[in-house]
Amino acid sequence: MYKLLVFTTVFCLTYFLMPKEAMSQIGDYNTMIGVTGGTNVGATVKKFVSDQGAVDLLVYNRWKGWVAALLYEHHMDIREIRDLEWYVGGGFHYGMWKEGKGLPPWTATSDQDYNVYGLDAIVGLEYNLNRSNFYFGGYWKPAINFQDFAGFWEDDAAFTLRYSF
Repeated sequence: MYKLLVFTTVFCLTYFLMPKEAMSQIGDYNTMIGVTGGTNVGATVKKFVSDQGAVDLLVYNRWKGWVAALLYEHHMDIREIRDLEWYVGGGFHYGMWKEGKGLPPWTATSDQDYNVYGLDAIVGLEYNLNRSNFYFGGYWKPAINFQDFAGFWEDDAAFTLRYSF
């Protein structure tokens, strides 16, 4: 399963870095890479596929396990504040915790592997820092899991710092 996750991540990163003619409303960028930090710590790659639509890959560490989320986000301007926009969207995630290495909060022991998959929603803000290639943002990403821990994760939130090119 780990090899499948690595292959999917490499494939998505390659696809996201391929040039497209898309542009965002707040700048002339179409691909962004960056880091996330909050309830999770990880990396993000965002690729605009239309003027307002973007595909975002999040790969992050949480509870000593790994989660990957692939999301579609629709971006909209906040007219009152220049270079600020908000977005809303959704997608899916897959997470894994290996025996003895991580202890997800829904378990009492780490004596087996745990895997989760499910659907995500996302809402966030993104601000262009001083009309540069750097963007600061934050998001809230609730999720519903369908395996091992079939339930609702409402506490996934993080800040992002991204570089556009």
